[in-house]
Amino acid sequence: MKALATVVLLLGLTACSGSGDDQASGAPAGPASTTPSSPSAPLAPPPQGPGGPDLADTEVCDLVRQGIDQFNLGDLDATIARFEDAVPLAEQLAEDQPSAKTETLLDAVRYYAGLPAEDYQEANVSSPEFAEFKDFTLTECAYTGLPAGQTTDPAIPA
Repeated sequence: MKALATVVLLLGLTACSGSGDDQASGAPAGPASTTPSSPSAPLAPPPQGPGGPDLADTEVCDLVRQGIDQFNLGDLDATIARFEDAVPLAEQLAEDQPSAKTETLLDAVRYYAGLPAEDYQEANVSSPEFAEFKDFTLTECAYTGLPAGQTTDPAIPA
């Protein structure tokens, strides 16, 4: 990005600093072009909130919410499957919109996708990493709970 800004600046300075040879050679000076040029690449990333992009409406967060639902219902294999599905989407999101939030979301989905089903319950109650990612995903993905009519598996500690 810095290199692109430097190139744009140098091109702008070069265009403004013409040698004046056109006037000296007697060639008539034509009107300056007023047609804006369209850059081949955006000069700035898309606007983001203070801490990064809003993640709640992304496809990644949709899969994260589904994974959390499956966890709360006690279906750990489906939980892992949702997080596995989210990994490539989170990788793409982190590449397209680099920020601390997208990197943390990527780390979270990789962690939950890679956690063996038999370790989920213990990690939920004892792992600081599980707790950190849980807080992040519940907040950033705007998890509101299970759909109406579904109840949390009693074996899942709050």
